Amino acid sequence: MSFSSKFFFKAHSKRRVQSRKALTRAKLSHVELLVVSKAMTVSLVKLPAPDSSQASAISSADAFSSKTKLICCAVLLFLSAAATLLAEASKTASGSYPYNTFVIPFSVEGVKLLSSACFLYIAKSSSNKGSAGEEYSWPWLFLYSVPALCYFVSNNCMFYIIRELGPTTFQITNNLKTLSTAILMRFVMSHKLTWTKVKALVLLVCGTLVTQLQPVLQPSRDQNQGVFASIGYAAVCVNAFAAGLGGVYSERLLKGKATGRNESLHWQNCQLYFFGVIFGFLSLSIQDDVGRKNLYDGFNGAAFGTVFALAACGTLVSYVLKYLDNFAKCFVNALSMLVVGVVHASTSAEGLRLPLVIGVVLTSIAIEQYNLS
Repeated sequence: MSFSSKFFFKAHSKRRVQSRKALTRAKLSHVELLVVSKAMTVSLVKLPAPDSSQASAISSADAFSSKTKLICCAVLLFLSAAATLLAEASKTASGSYPYNTFVIPFSVEGVKLLSSACFLYIAKSSSNKGSAGEEYSWPWLFLYSVPALCYFVSNNCMFYIIRELGPTTFQITNNLKTLSTAILMRFVMSHKLTWTKVKALVLLVCGTLVTQLQPVLQPSRDQNQGVFASIGYAAVCVNAFAAGLGGVYSERLLKGKATGRNESLHWQNCQLYFFGVIFGFLSLSIQDDVGRKNLYDGFNGAAFGTVFALAACGTLVSYVLKYLDNFAKCFVNALSMLVVGVVHASTSAEGLRLPLVIGVVLTSIAIEQYNLS
Protein backbone atom coordinates (compact mmCIF):
# COMPACT_ATOMS: atom_id res chain seq x y z
CA MET A 1 0.00 0.00 0.00
CA SER A 2 1.40 3.32 -1.09
CA PHE A 3 1.89 6.26 1.28
CA SER A 4 -1.00 8.21 -0.22
CA SER A 5 -3.38 5.26 0.16
CA LYS A 6 -2.41 4.80 3.82
CA PHE A 7 -2.98 8.51 4.50
CA PHE A 8 -6.39 8.43 2.83
CA PHE A 9 -7.43 5.30 4.78
CA LYS A 10 -6.44 6.84 8.13
CA ALA A 11 -8.27 10.06 7.38
CA HIS A 12 -11.40 8.18 6.31
CA SER A 13 -11.33 6.04 9.49
CA LYS A 14 -10.91 9.15 11.65
CA ARG A 15 -13.93 10.81 10.01
CA ARG A 16 -16.05 7.69 10.58
CA VAL A 17 -15.11 7.61 14.26
CA GLN A 18 -15.97 11.31 14.64
CA SER A 19 -19.34 10.88 12.91
CA ARG A 20 -20.19 7.94 15.18
CA LYS A 21 -19.34 10.00 18.28
CA ALA A 22 -21.48 12.86 17.02
CA LEU A 23 -24.35 10.48 16.35
CA THR A 24 -24.00 9.01 19.85
CA ARG A 25 -24.02 12.47 21.44
CA ALA A 26 -27.12 13.41 19.46
CA LYS A 27 -28.92 10.27 20.61
CA LEU A 28 -27.96 10.93 24.23
CA SER A 29 -29.20 14.54 23.97
CA HIS A 30 -32.47 13.32 22.51
CA VAL A 31 -32.87 10.80 25.33
CA GLU A 32 -32.08 13.45 27.97
CA LEU A 33 -34.61 15.79 26.40
CA LEU A 34 -37.29 13.11 26.52
CA VAL A 35 -36.47 12.33 30.14
CA VAL A 36 -36.66 15.99 31.13
CA SER A 37 -39.93 16.51 29.28
CA LYS A 38 -41.43 13.45 30.93
CA ALA A 39 -40.29 14.65 34.33
CA MET A 40 -41.85 18.04 33.73
CA THR A 41 -45.07 16.39 32.61
CA VAL A 42 -45.14 14.22 35.70
CA SER A 43 -44.44 17.20 37.96
CA LEU A 44 -47.23 19.18 36.34
CA VAL A 45 -49.63 16.30 36.67
CA LYS A 46 -48.69 15.78 40.30
CA LEU A 47 -49.09 19.42 41.30
CA PRO A 48 -51.25 19.52 44.44
CA ALA A 49 -54.69 20.91 43.88
CA PRO A 50 -55.61 24.00 45.87
CA ASP A 51 -56.88 23.15 49.27
CA SER A 52 -60.59 23.73 49.48
CA SER A 53 -60.26 25.05 53.02
CA GLN A 54 -57.68 27.65 51.92
CA ALA A 55 -59.84 28.72 48.98
CA SER A 56 -62.86 29.08 51.19
CA ALA A 57 -60.80 31.06 53.69
CA ILE A 58 -59.61 33.46 50.99
CA SER A 59 -63.12 33.92 49.62
CA SER A 60 -64.53 34.46 53.09
CA ALA A 61 -61.81 37.04 53.79
CA ASP A 62 -62.68 38.89 50.61
CA ALA A 63 -66.37 38.71 51.47
CA PHE A 64 -65.66 39.99 54.98
CA SER A 65 -63.62 42.85 53.57
CA SER A 66 -66.41 43.85 51.20
CA LYS A 67 -68.95 43.55 53.99
CA THR A 68 -66.80 45.74 56.24
CA LYS A 69 -66.48 48.40 53.55
CA LEU A 70 -70.23 48.40 52.98
CA ILE A 71 -70.94 48.76 56.70
CA CYS A 72 -68.41 51.59 57.04
CA CYS A 73 -69.94 53.44 54.09
CA ALA A 74 -73.47 53.01 55.47
CA VAL A 75 -72.49 54.23 58.95
CA LEU A 76 -70.51 57.15 57.50
CA LEU A 77 -73.50 58.10 55.36
CA PHE A 78 -75.81 58.08 58.37
CA LEU A 79 -73.42 60.10 60.53
CA SER A 80 -72.65 62.65 57.82
CA ALA A 81 -76.32 63.33 57.13
CA ALA A 82 -77.23 63.25 60.83
CA ALA A 83 -74.57 65.82 61.77
CA THR A 84 -75.87 68.31 59.19
CA LEU A 85 -79.54 67.79 60.04
CA LEU A 86 -78.93 67.95 63.79
CA ALA A 87 -76.99 71.19 63.43
CA GLU A 88 -79.97 72.63 61.55
CA ALA A 89 -82.38 71.32 64.17
CA SER A 90 -80.40 72.92 67.01
CA LYS A 91 -81.27 76.44 65.77
CA THR A 92 -84.03 78.49 67.31
CA ALA A 93 -87.18 79.65 65.52
CA SER A 94 -85.44 82.89 64.56
CA GLY A 95 -82.69 80.95 62.76
CA SER A 96 -79.88 81.63 65.24
CA TYR A 97 -77.94 79.27 67.49
CA PRO A 98 -78.75 79.55 71.22
CA TYR A 99 -75.24 78.46 72.16
CA ASN A 100 -71.64 79.28 71.29
CA THR A 101 -70.95 77.33 68.10
CA PHE A 102 -67.20 77.22 68.83
CA VAL A 103 -67.96 74.89 71.73
CA ILE A 104 -69.05 72.10 69.38
CA PRO A 105 -65.73 71.70 67.48
CA PHE A 106 -63.87 71.88 70.79
CA SER A 107 -66.10 69.19 72.29
CA VAL A 108 -65.87 67.06 69.15
CA GLU A 109 -62.06 67.09 69.23
CA GLY A 110 -62.10 66.27 72.94
CA VAL A 111 -64.41 63.29 72.44
CA LYS A 112 -62.32 62.02 69.53
CA LEU A 113 -59.08 62.39 71.51
CA LEU A 114 -60.53 60.51 74.49
CA SER A 115 -61.95 57.70 72.33
CA SER A 116 -58.73 57.33 70.30
CA ALA A 117 -56.69 57.18 73.51
CA CYS A 118 -58.98 54.41 74.82
CA PHE A 119 -58.68 52.49 71.53
CA LEU A 120 -54.91 52.88 71.63
CA TYR A 121 -54.74 51.58 75.21
CA ILE A 122 -56.93 48.58 74.36
CA ALA A 123 -54.88 47.80 71.23
CA LYS A 124 -51.59 47.94 73.14
CA SER A 125 -52.96 45.87 76.02
CA SER A 126 -54.33 43.13 73.76
CA SER A 127 -51.14 42.96 71.66
CA ASN A 128 -48.46 40.53 72.82
CA LYS A 129 -45.73 42.19 70.79
CA GLY A 130 -44.70 45.77 71.27
CA SER A 131 -45.87 48.04 68.54
CA ALA A 132 -42.84 49.52 66.81
CA GLY A 133 -44.89 52.17 65.02
CA GLU A 134 -45.92 54.14 68.11
CA GLU A 135 -42.84 56.27 68.69
CA TYR A 136 -43.06 59.70 70.21
CA SER A 137 -41.15 62.36 68.33
CA TRP A 138 -41.61 66.14 68.49
CA PRO A 139 -40.91 66.83 64.78
CA TRP A 140 -43.48 64.27 63.64
CA LEU A 141 -45.94 65.42 66.28
CA PHE A 142 -46.05 69.01 65.04
CA LEU A 143 -46.81 67.84 61.50
CA TYR A 144 -50.32 67.00 62.69
CA SER A 145 -50.95 70.62 63.68
CA VAL A 146 -51.46 71.59 60.01
CA PRO A 147 -54.47 69.31 59.25
CA ALA A 148 -55.81 69.93 62.77
CA LEU A 149 -55.93 73.68 62.09
CA CYS A 150 -57.58 73.08 58.70
CA TYR A 151 -60.27 70.86 60.21
CA PHE A 152 -60.83 73.36 63.02
CA VAL A 153 -61.52 76.12 60.49
CA SER A 154 -63.68 73.83 58.35
CA ASN A 155 -65.80 72.63 61.29
CA ASN A 156 -66.52 76.19 62.39
CA CYS A 157 -67.44 77.26 58.85
CA MET A 158 -70.08 74.54 58.86
CA PHE A 159 -72.34 76.45 61.26
CA TYR A 160 -72.10 79.72 59.32
CA ILE A 161 -73.01 77.97 56.07
CA ILE A 162 -75.95 76.11 57.60
CA ARG A 163 -77.21 79.26 59.31
CA GLU A 164 -77.02 81.50 56.23
CA LEU A 165 -77.59 79.07 53.34
CA GLY A 166 -79.25 75.98 54.81
CA PRO A 167 -78.20 72.36 55.43
CA THR A 168 -78.76 71.17 51.86
CA THR A 169 -76.55 73.91 50.44
CA PHE A 170 -73.87 73.05 52.97
CA GLN A 171 -73.95 69.37 52.05
CA ILE A 172 -73.67 70.17 48.33
CA THR A 173 -71.09 72.95 48.52
CA ASN A 174 -69.03 70.82 50.90
CA ASN A 175 -68.09 68.77 47.83
CA LEU A 176 -66.19 71.76 46.47
CA LYS A 177 -63.32 70.49 48.58
CA THR A 178 -62.79 68.06 45.68
CA LEU A 179 -61.94 71.09 43.53
CA SER A 180 -59.56 72.54 46.12
CA THR A 181 -57.98 69.11 46.60
CA ALA A 182 -57.33 68.79 42.86
CA ILE A 183 -55.81 72.28 42.69
CA LEU A 184 -53.55 71.61 45.66
CA MET A 185 -52.50 68.24 44.25
CA ARG A 186 -51.68 69.89 40.93
CA PHE A 187 -49.71 72.94 42.04
CA VAL A 188 -48.33 71.85 45.42
CA MET A 189 -47.59 68.16 44.77
CA SER A 190 -47.18 68.34 40.95
CA HIS A 191 -49.95 65.81 40.42
CA LYS A 192 -51.15 65.74 36.81
CA LEU A 193 -54.85 66.11 36.04
CA THR A 194 -56.33 64.14 33.17
CA TRP A 195 -58.81 65.71 30.79
CA THR A 196 -61.56 63.56 32.30
CA LYS A 197 -60.84 64.94 35.78
CA VAL A 198 -60.82 68.52 34.47
CA LYS A 199 -64.25 68.01 32.91
CA ALA A 200 -65.49 66.41 36.13
CA LEU A 201 -64.33 69.45 38.12
CA VAL A 202 -66.09 71.83 35.74
CA LEU A 203 -69.25 69.74 36.04
CA LEU A 204 -68.90 69.81 39.83
CA VAL A 205 -68.81 73.61 39.90
CA CYS A 206 -71.74 73.87 37.48
CA GLY A 207 -73.82 71.44 39.53
CA THR A 208 -73.10 73.39 42.70
CA LEU A 209 -74.11 76.67 41.06
CA VAL A 210 -77.33 75.16 39.70
CA THR A 211 -78.48 74.29 43.22
CA GLN A 212 -78.31 77.98 44.17
CA LEU A 213 -80.72 79.13 41.45
CA GLN A 214 -83.76 80.84 42.95
CA PRO A 215 -87.08 81.92 41.38
CA VAL A 216 -86.91 85.43 39.95
CA LEU A 217 -90.08 86.61 41.65
CA GLN A 218 -89.23 85.21 45.09
CA PRO A 219 -89.60 88.05 47.64
CA SER A 220 -86.73 88.87 49.91
CA ARG A 221 -87.21 87.79 53.50
CA ASP A 222 -84.89 90.41 54.91
CA GLN A 223 -83.13 93.54 53.75
CA ASN A 224 -79.83 92.13 54.98
CA GLN A 225 -80.37 88.81 53.26
CA GLY A 226 -77.77 89.62 50.61
CA VAL A 227 -75.18 90.44 53.25
CA PHE A 228 -75.87 87.23 55.15
CA ALA A 229 -75.71 85.21 51.94
CA SER A 230 -72.34 86.78 51.14
CA ILE A 231 -71.06 85.68 54.52
CA GLY A 232 -72.34 82.18 53.83
CA TYR A 233 -70.66 81.96 50.42
CA ALA A 234 -67.41 83.32 51.85
CA ALA A 235 -67.58 80.57 54.46
CA VAL A 236 -68.13 78.07 51.62
CA CYS A 237 -64.89 79.16 49.93
CA VAL A 238 -62.92 79.03 53.19
CA ASN A 239 -64.41 75.65 54.05
CA ALA A 240 -63.56 74.19 50.64
CA PHE A 241 -59.91 75.29 50.82
CA ALA A 242 -59.41 74.28 54.46
CA ALA A 243 -61.08 70.89 54.03
CA GLY A 244 -59.13 70.17 50.83
CA LEU A 245 -55.78 71.07 52.39
CA GLY A 246 -56.57 69.15 55.55
CA GLY A 247 -57.66 66.08 53.58
CA VAL A 248 -54.53 66.01 51.41
CA TYR A 249 -52.17 66.54 54.32
CA SER A 250 -53.88 64.14 56.73
CA GLU A 251 -54.06 61.37 54.11
CA ARG A 252 -50.30 61.63 53.58
CA LEU A 253 -49.76 61.44 57.33
CA LEU A 254 -52.17 58.57 57.93
CA LYS A 255 -50.67 56.49 55.10
CA GLY A 256 -47.11 57.25 56.19
CA LYS A 257 -46.12 59.13 53.03
CA ALA A 258 -45.05 62.26 54.90
CA THR A 259 -43.19 60.54 57.75
CA GLY A 260 -42.08 57.30 56.10
CA ARG A 261 -43.39 55.31 59.07
CA ASN A 262 -46.25 52.86 59.49
CA GLU A 263 -47.81 54.13 62.69
CA SER A 264 -50.86 52.91 64.53
CA LEU A 265 -54.06 54.61 63.36
CA HIS A 266 -55.13 55.32 66.95
CA TRP A 267 -51.78 56.93 67.77
CA GLN A 268 -52.01 59.08 64.65
CA ASN A 269 -55.52 60.16 65.61
CA CYS A 270 -54.36 61.05 69.12
CA GLN A 271 -51.73 63.40 67.69
CA LEU A 272 -54.23 64.95 65.28
CA TYR A 273 -57.00 65.46 67.84
CA PHE A 274 -54.55 66.79 70.43
CA PHE A 275 -53.93 69.86 68.30
CA GLY A 276 -57.65 70.08 67.55
CA VAL A 277 -58.33 70.43 71.27
CA ILE A 278 -55.63 73.10 71.58
CA PHE A 279 -57.06 75.18 68.72
CA GLY A 280 -60.57 74.82 70.13
CA PHE A 281 -59.43 75.90 73.58
CA LEU A 282 -57.63 78.95 72.15
CA SER A 283 -60.74 79.99 70.21
CA LEU A 284 -62.85 79.82 73.37
CA SER A 285 -60.31 81.59 75.58
CA ILE A 286 -60.21 84.70 73.40
CA GLN A 287 -64.02 85.07 73.42
CA ASP A 288 -65.98 87.01 75.97
CA ASP A 289 -69.27 85.20 76.48
CA VAL A 290 -71.23 87.73 78.47
CA GLY A 291 -74.40 86.34 80.03
CA ARG A 292 -73.55 82.65 79.63
CA LYS A 293 -73.57 80.62 82.82
CA ASN A 294 -71.21 77.88 81.64
CA LEU A 295 -69.55 76.48 78.55
CA TYR A 296 -72.59 74.46 77.46
CA ASP A 297 -75.18 77.10 78.23
CA GLY A 298 -77.92 77.03 75.58
CA PHE A 299 -77.16 73.49 74.43
CA ASN A 300 -80.14 71.34 73.49
CA GLY A 301 -80.52 67.70 72.53
CA ALA A 302 -79.80 68.39 68.87
CA ALA A 303 -76.56 70.20 69.78
CA PHE A 304 -75.31 67.27 71.86
CA GLY A 305 -76.34 64.93 69.04
CA THR A 306 -74.28 67.04 66.62
CA VAL A 307 -71.23 66.61 68.86
CA PHE A 308 -71.66 62.83 68.92
CA ALA A 309 -72.31 62.57 65.16
CA LEU A 310 -69.33 64.75 64.20
CA ALA A 311 -67.01 62.89 66.59
CA ALA A 312 -68.01 59.47 65.28
CA CYS A 313 -67.91 60.71 61.68
CA GLY A 314 -64.40 62.15 62.09
CA THR A 315 -63.06 58.93 63.60
CA LEU A 316 -64.60 56.86 60.82
CA VAL A 317 -63.22 59.17 58.12
CA SER A 318 -59.71 58.48 59.46
CA TYR A 319 -60.35 54.77 58.99
CA VAL A 320 -61.61 55.38 55.45
CA LEU A 321 -58.60 57.51 54.53
CA LYS A 322 -56.15 54.90 55.82
CA TYR A 323 -57.71 51.61 54.73
CA LEU A 324 -60.34 52.27 52.05
CA ASP A 325 -60.24 54.07 48.71
CA ASN A 326 -61.55 57.41 47.50
CA PHE A 327 -64.57 55.80 45.87
CA ALA A 328 -65.96 55.04 49.33
CA LYS A 329 -65.97 58.75 50.19
CA CYS A 330 -67.36 59.54 46.73
CA PHE A 331 -70.26 57.14 47.30
CA VAL A 332 -71.02 58.56 50.73
CA ASN A 333 -70.85 62.20 49.62
CA ALA A 334 -73.20 61.61 46.70
CA LEU A 335 -75.81 59.84 48.81
CA SER A 336 -75.54 62.25 51.74
CA MET A 337 -76.51 65.15 49.48
CA LEU A 338 -79.62 63.28 48.40
CA VAL A 339 -80.56 62.23 51.94
CA VAL A 340 -80.14 65.70 53.43
CA GLY A 341 -81.95 67.34 50.51
CA VAL A 342 -84.95 65.02 50.75
CA VAL A 343 -85.21 65.18 54.55
CA HIS A 344 -84.85 68.97 54.66
CA ALA A 345 -87.36 69.45 51.84
CA SER A 346 -89.91 67.23 53.59
CA THR A 347 -89.60 69.16 56.86
CA SER A 348 -89.54 72.69 55.46
CA ALA A 349 -91.92 74.79 53.41
CA GLU A 350 -89.49 75.15 50.48
CA GLY A 351 -90.06 71.67 49.11
CA LEU A 352 -87.81 69.79 46.71
CA ARG A 353 -86.97 72.31 43.99
CA LEU A 354 -86.03 71.28 40.47
CA PRO A 355 -82.66 73.13 40.48
CA LEU A 356 -81.76 71.26 43.64
CA VAL A 357 -82.52 67.87 42.05
CA ILE A 358 -80.56 68.72 38.89
CA GLY A 359 -77.65 70.05 40.93
CA VAL A 360 -77.49 66.93 43.09
CA VAL A 361 -77.45 64.71 40.00
CA LEU A 362 -74.74 66.76 38.28
CA THR A 363 -72.60 66.93 41.42
CA SER A 364 -72.91 63.18 42.01
CA ILE A 365 -71.86 62.40 38.43
CA ALA A 366 -68.93 64.82 38.71
CA ILE A 367 -67.66 63.25 41.93
CA GLU A 368 -68.01 59.75 40.51
CA GLN A 369 -66.19 60.61 37.27
CA TYR A 370 -63.39 62.40 39.13
CA ASN A 371 -62.69 59.48 41.48
CA LEU A 372 -63.11 56.72 38.90
CA SER A 373 -60.81 58.40 36.38
